[in-house]
Amino acid sequence: MPDAASPPLPALEPERALIAPGAEFEGLLLLHGPARVEGRLRGEILGTTLWVGRSAALDARIEVDELCVSGAIAGSVRVRGRALLRATARVTADLEARSLALEEGSLLEGECRTGSARDGAGGAVRVPFLP
Repeated sequence: MPDAASPPLPALEPERALIAPGAEFEGLLLLHGPARVEGRLRGEILGTTLWVGRSAALDARIEVDELCVSGAIAGSVRVRGRALLRATARVTADLEARSLALEEGSLLEGECRTGSARDGAGGAVRVPFLP
């Protein structure tokens, strides 16, 4: 359970779709509401809010409004709003987000771009991988 200083999950609405632990999905996943992935997914995810659970392993191109990661992601990630990497997150991907929060213990390896190109607030940062 996160402590009081931890940022809240991106959305309060319950998920409308679930890929359960032990389940595997390959292909295009279109989200029309919040979704949670606890299993394995390979392919592409497009939509609104995505929670990646602790037991999840994704190898995907992801483009969503909001993202909360506790599991593993490889591929590329674009978040139009806020991305939150929990302490158990393991992300090996190029990540672009309007805003990004990293909990202590999370791992991010790849090019990271935050902010908006319009406002000039963002910049690319190469994040080193620390085992």
